[in-house]
Amino acid sequence: MLTPTSSIGQVILGCPNYIRVYEEPLQRAFPKGIGSYPVICVIVPVMPQEFLASSVASRLGARIVDGDLQAGDVLRLEDIEQESAASRSVCREAVKILESLNLVRSRRHVGVTVLPSNQWDVLSPKVVHWHMSGNKREQEMSWTNELRIALEPTAARLAAERADGADLKELQDAVSGMTEAIRNDDSTGFAHHDHAFHRSLLAATRNPLYVAHIPMLLSYLAEQYGNRSLTTEDGAHLVQHRDILDAITMNDADAAEQSARALVLGLGRIVPQPSRRQVVPSA
Repeated sequence: MLTPTSSIGQVILGCPNYIRVYEEPLQRAFPKGIGSYPVICVIVPVMPQEFLASSVASRLGARIVDGDLQAGDVLRLEDIEQESAASRSVCREAVKILESLNLVRSRRHVGVTVLPSNQWDVLSPKVVHWHMSGNKREQEMSWTNELRIALEPTAARLAAERADGADLKELQDAVSGMTEAIRNDDSTGFAHHDHAFHRSLLAATRNPLYVAHIPMLLSYLAEQYGNRSLTTEDGAHLVQHRDILDAITMNDADAAEQSARALVLGLGRIVPQPSRRQVVPSA
């Protein structure tokens, strides 16, 4: 806390994203101080351009994913600039972020056009986050659970066939961490080690296409299970994770696949399912 006797020119160390106006120019401008207070260093926080661009992109991306902005809608850079109160260069960078996710296409003399959802990079953690944070949350949960049912049992089979000592240690450490978290009623620790288990499981397949799903899966797990308390179901899930680990350790591919399928099917029972279209019989 600054007081009238604080030293002139105080700075915040370790914060490179600050503008520091040091004492000398202020002393020249106010040689007698300001009122009864000596002149101190003025420290103004400055957000780096990358952060601002990411923030603008997040707001626009969420609106696109939620359907506020429809496929074919055209935005002008001037409108984005005015709405976000950001500079032109920041808005251009934000549009580039959205273009990299195939949410929009930018063309000179046309503007920024929203693309259809079938062109989006739906495996991007950003898109997963926007789905899970908006009105598509239940749909995203159903989609991801269907993917996990197809992906993780086979991943467990491949891990049982291919995992080496380092892979087994990562899986063992994850299960040990989950066990300790249950014992201590530590939901944050449980989630951390659960994420580590699924990351290690996909990595142990030695298949780059499986590994490519890790960022998306971890983003989904963080969104689904973040900030919640442990329940009795988590104890049952721990047992299922241990079953998968035991099967992989024993190189039992069939058991590993069956245990992983039991886990993801069990999780699917608590995931909201999309409404089914009713078929009206013809007259």
